[in-house]
Amino acid sequence: MGGRTILAAAAALTLLAAQAQAAPASVYMEDLTLPELQARLADARPVALIFTGGTEATGPSVAYGKHNARAHAYAGDIARQLGNAIVAPVLPFAPNSDKLKGVAGTITLTSETFTAVNEQVARSLIGGGFKRVALLGDHGPSQAPLKALADKLDAEFAPQGVRVFFISDNYARARTEIEAQIRASGHTSGGHGGLWDTAETWAVAPALVRPTTLHPGDLTDEGNGPLSAEGFSGDPRGATPAMGRKFGALRVRLAVEELKRDLAQADTAAPVAAK
Repeated sequence: MGGRTILAAAAALTLLAAQAQAAPASVYMEDLTLPELQARLADARPVALIFTGGTEATGPSVAYGKHNARAHAYAGDIARQLGNAIVAPVLPFAPNSDKLKGVAGTITLTSETFTAVNEQVARSLIGGGFKRVALLGDHGPSQAPLKALADKLDAEFAPQGVRVFFISDNYARARTEIEAQIRASGHTSGGHGGLWDTAETWAVAPALVRPTTLHPGDLTDEGNGPLSAEGFSGDPRGATPAMGRKFGALRVRLAVEELKRDLAQADTAAPVAAK
C-alpha cells in the first residue's frame, strides 16, 4: 500500500512537471528569471512593451490605481496577440492635468522627469539585448512626451539595428471611437471618471470601482471639461464590466495593428538602417 502511494505521488509530480513545461511562458518580465529572459532574447527578437500608467484621484467611484491596472492588463493582451513581446513593469507615475494639481493622493511627474525615467527604462532594456521597444501610455498627458522620446531614441539607435516605436492608437484613436459610440447611444461620452473610464477599470479590476456611488459629475463639454467639486466629470451611470471589456478590446486591437505595421516597416528598412 505504501509503495502504491509513493508511485502515485511520483506520477503526480511527473504530470505537474510536464504541465509546467508545456505552459506558455508569461509575457510579463517580472514573472521571468534571467535564463528565461535570455532564452527569449536569443530565440527571437521580442518587442519590449513599456506601457505607462499613472496615479491620480478620480472622484468617489474609481480608485487611484485605474491607469496601472488597465496598462498591465492591456499590455499583457497586446503581447499575447503579437505573440513575440515582453511587458516591462508598468510605471505607475505620470504627468497630470492642472485640474488635478494639489488633489490628495495624485502623484504628478513633470514631463521632463517622466521622459527621463522612460528613457532610462528603454536604454536599460536596449542595453540588455532588446532590439525593438514600444512606448505606450494609458494617460492623456503621457502621449506627447512618449512620442518625442520614441522619435529621439529611434533616431539614435536605428543605425545600430534597434528600433523604438511610439504607439498611440490605443489611446487617441480608440478614445475618439469609444466616445463616438457612447455619444451615438445617447449617453455623455467623455469624462474623468465618466462612462468609459469607469467601465474599463471595472472590467480589469472590479475592486477599484464603487458601483453604489455612481452619479454624474460635471457634464461640460460632454464630460471633458472641468471637474466637479468631488473631483470627476462625465456620467458613469450605465457603465458595466462588459462595456469595459468591449472598449478594452478595441484599444488592444488598435495597438496591435499599429505596432504590427511599424514592425513590418522596420523589418523592411532594417538592412538600410544597419549600414
